[in-house]
Amino acid sequence: MATKKNARRKTNQDPAAQRLLLAVLLLTFAVCAGLLAFTLKEGIVPDEKAHFIFAKYYAGTWGIPPDVPETYAQGWYIAHYPFLYHWLAGRVINLTQFLAPAASDRALLVVLRLTSVLFAAGTLFMTYLLSRELIRKKWWPLLPVFLLANTLMFTFLAGGANYDNLTNLLCTAGLYFLMRVFGGRDYLSNSLGWLICICLACLVKFAVLPLALLTFLAWLGFSIWKRKTNFPLPKWNAGRIVLLAAALLLVLGNLGLYGYNLLVFREVLPDCEDMFQAAQCALSPYNDRLKELGLPQKLTIPESIRQGYPDPLEYLTGFWFKDMLTKTYGILGHKSYFPGHIITVYQLFYLGMLLLAARFWHKPTFAVWSALGIIAGFVLAIFVVNFESELTYGFKQISLQGRYLFPVIALFYALTAYTQSLVKPKFLRVLLVVLTCALFVFGGPIKFLTLADKAFAGWFLP
Repeated sequence: MATKKNARRKTNQDPAAQRLLLAVLLLTFAVCAGLLAFTLKEGIVPDEKAHFIFAKYYAGTWGIPPDVPETYAQGWYIAHYPFLYHWLAGRVINLTQFLAPAASDRALLVVLRLTSVLFAAGTLFMTYLLSRELIRKKWWPLLPVFLLANTLMFTFLAGGANYDNLTNLLCTAGLYFLMRVFGGRDYLSNSLGWLICICLACLVKFAVLPLALLTFLAWLGFSIWKRKTNFPLPKWNAGRIVLLAAALLLVLGNLGLYGYNLLVFREVLPDCEDMFQAAQCALSPYNDRLKELGLPQKLTIPESIRQGYPDPLEYLTGFWFKDMLTKTYGILGHKSYFPGHIITVYQLFYLGMLLLAARFWHKPTFAVWSALGIIAGFVLAIFVVNFESELTYGFKQISLQGRYLFPVIALFYALTAYTQSLVKPKFLRVLLVVLTCALFVFGGPIKFLTLADKAFAGWFLP
């Protein structure tokens, strides 16, 4: 027994060279994303203008500010909506103005962008820790970090002011603690860590709710399966009591937000018409988009098929998968860059990973199976939402965004590296890693340099 513990402890010790390479990856990413933060023009990063407007209103109070014409004209609302990112951004603005009272709006925006860089770098670090829980081999946990740092849309988002970066950080941290639970590491403390992170993420962005449900189901299943091992719970010390108090407070906060909405409005988030007058709701750009691009009436699935639109399976395999790859390894903001033939290479790459997993996954752990199930469930939830939008807009791909999958992308890359680490013989494994790194380097942020005068002309300040 002691020998096994010592072996596990030895496996989890990172060599100095491995830690150094991790630091190089994080620093390189931070420099690249930081340059974007300083040089990107405004109005390119998704919804950055709206996030900045909300942050400035939150900066005017330590509480929750009321909606005003400038906020509900963005199509989002303050009342009854998640608030954590904008509240924190308001505090960042307060601190900046305290240190530099004459700071311009551009300076405040850059500071918020640099805050996003820190969140994204934190996501990379949590990706490394998460990967170590699934891959008990030296060096391999660095591969998911490398893949994520070279995912073009992730780096682009990191250089902008938006709530996605904080969401991704909290979700990845929550998944890390959950994988530690499944790996048999301090059930109580890590369960509370998972719950705290996921609850915080839900207070940033409501789209995390499916992930919260999926992780809860996985945690519940594990808790029942291993009840004899995990119970009775260990003694409560001061640290665990603090974690429990924080978790309970955050659960109550989520119930206060989403539970109230469900009871009063019968929806997770209320419609504009539930809170404001028709004239106020008419200011929403989403209203204009629906009038301009939407169908007269939302189609049912049989109606859409009769009109020649793809059925769900055809849509998934023929359109959705490729489009999501295009908008993950390309850029979709208020300006867009969609890569060409390389997307076919990414498609072949992931098909190959699926085949390799079928060949080399022998008796995966509960953590690996649960990770796969969480990813599949979250992808399915995004797909359903996207397909519902297509039925409204006539399959114009209005709401397809690769960034919507980012809350689980660290877990996805960890399973990708896990699969490659099992490939035999060794020369094939090494070749696969080399080809993977080459693909992600060629399709990653280096594009900002190679296409600076072409696809990205006019994106940056002179």
